Amino acid sequence: MPTPPNTQTPTNAAESPSVPFDTYAARLAELRSIAGGLNARSSRISGLRGVTFLAALGIAIPVWLGALPGVLGWVAAAAGIAFLVLVFAHAILISRESAVLQRIGLVERAMDRLAGKPPPAGASIRPAPEGHPYAKDLDIFGKASLFELLDTTQTEPGESTLASWLASPSPPAAVAERQEAVREIAALHAFREDLAALGLRAETRGRAVDPLAAWAEAPPVLEGPLGGGAGNETKGPQKKTLVYFAGGLVVLTAILFIAGQILGPERIGIAHRAWMITLLLQIGVLGLLRPSTEPLLATAASRQSPFGRYRSLFARIEAEQFKSSRIAALGSSIRGQSGSDASAAMRSLEAIIGYAEIRHNNIIHFIVNTALLWDVWCALALDRWRTREGRRVRSWFAALGEIEAIASLATYTFERPDHAFPELTEEAPRFEAEGLGHPLISKAKRVRNDVELKAVSESDGAPKGMALLITGSNMSGKSTLLRSMGVAAVMAQAGAPVCATRLRCSPLAVRTSMRIDDSLERGISHFYAELERLRAIVDTANTTEDVLFLLDEILHGTNSRERHIGAKAVVLHLIRRGAIGAVSSHDLALADLASESRGRIRNVHFEEIIREGRMAFDYKLKPGVVTTTNALRLMRLVGLDVAGIADETERAADARDRSPQAST
Repeated sequence: MPTPPNTQTPTNAAESPSVPFDTYAARLAELRSIAGGLNARSSRISGLRGVTFLAALGIAIPVWLGALPGVLGWVAAAAGIAFLVLVFAHAILISRESAVLQRIGLVERAMDRLAGKPPPAGASIRPAPEGHPYAKDLDIFGKASLFELLDTTQTEPGESTLASWLASPSPPAAVAERQEAVREIAALHAFREDLAALGLRAETRGRAVDPLAAWAEAPPVLEGPLGGGAGNETKGPQKKTLVYFAGGLVVLTAILFIAGQILGPERIGIAHRAWMITLLLQIGVLGLLRPSTEPLLATAASRQSPFGRYRSLFARIEAEQFKSSRIAALGSSIRGQSGSDASAAMRSLEAIIGYAEIRHNNIIHFIVNTALLWDVWCALALDRWRTREGRRVRSWFAALGEIEAIASLATYTFERPDHAFPELTEEAPRFEAEGLGHPLISKAKRVRNDVELKAVSESDGAPKGMALLITGSNMSGKSTLLRSMGVAAVMAQAGAPVCATRLRCSPLAVRTSMRIDDSLERGISHFYAELERLRAIVDTANTTEDVLFLLDEILHGTNSRERHIGAKAVVLHLIRRGAIGAVSSHDLALADLASESRGRIRNVHFEEIIREGRMAFDYKLKPGVVTTTNALRLMRLVGLDVAGIADETERAADARDRSPQAST
């Protein structure tokens, strides 16, 4: 289906300005010019409507009263016809202007994304799945999340598909195909805009498609015995036999009626009313089939609008010729064989349901249904449509959802030219990033770091992992680095570009322990909840999956001694199982793990910078263990008076050191 006229979508060629903001700004100016022209035409037609209406009324009334010659009635009629034509034309213009205004809104939202502005108030927020191993910790879903940043879908299948890619890693082969498709769609500016605009105009967001697919896949209602559904083995007259018999009755009734009218009672007597007998038989057939046809026709009427909403989206996809293998296959599944496109099938369904809508006019429906068995033929047509197309409906929506999700990643790719597509390798677990940053931090504030983690094989062939032990003062960037690593791994395995200049990684099961919640309902403390999370991470590492673990302030809910022992045991176990990851901690004693692990655990740190008595952070990752702390300084900054307490603590410590017991 071609793009609606007067929207003038840009060409698909990569001839737009290279900077995304400039591209959107040029498109916005173009759309505003189109909208202004449509508005001016709409105003002119609105004025002409008023003139023709007044002219028709001003001439018709005097003619009716006899004050003007009757011939002028034709002038009034012409003015009335002109008024109706203008009403129709005005409605078309209003619809076109509305479509352009919606496109303007989409472009403005795209420019807001580039500026780092949040979605408008009232935008839907997709919550994180309960108990997911990393979604909550990495802000994958929810407000100000990665999903919110990536999502430009307008349909429920598209939204669900994109969410599933972020919630579950895809195998490297699927990722490679997806990357190819994303690159292609990123260059198709017109297609991406059309897909979003048509989806927005159809108001399909949040509307589940499973009920539509289930209805389409249901068995025919006019098969099987009377009193049973399709496939029912109950013996008795078959519905299909009764339908064919009814068809013969309609033809026979028509012949008898015409013959009776031609021959008349003078020639054949009472026989000229023989058609009434067959008509009564028709009414009997209607009564027998009504329990089957009535529910189908009633539910079909409620499906017309939902299917119609998607037809323009399918038509736009069918009109595009894709080159990359995955999206070409998706387009072919929607396009189908000649004459069986998804949009054509939905148009056919709309036509059938439109014929059945005569049921809402009681008088006409009674006459037509009695004479022609209208409901039976409409139900039979719906049965045939569902038999022919029903099993394809679910695959159509799945393909639409995947194409929309790819378009979302393609839009992100176009808007983030400084991001890189990662290289997924089947080698031993690894995560090698250069210029790694966090996509939810604005470009002006984002600081990039290099991270390298590679597992190796021991002499006996067993894998041996690697970890970073990150120490540093508060607010220095430890947690942000962990999240940057996790988000990059998630995006890499979803097929999206990542916020890095280069990323090479293997398929990884991302597992995190960062935001831990206690539970009054379950009677679980914060510390026990963290233990459950760590247990799940260890269990995953014990399987054949390669794990990327990210542990923030591990076991900070207990005393220093037990925290040190527990953290050391967990990290060393994960390393021995071949997992790779990073651990942040304020426990500087854990730095000894670097020597105990024979170099498989590396110490790195962040630190604050003191300039003229003020604290600042450069968020740059440095080798070694941190040598400074800032907790007391931060407490003073927020107004907590800790100076006196700190002094007393230091004096008490000095006194203990000077006491006789301390010297013995």
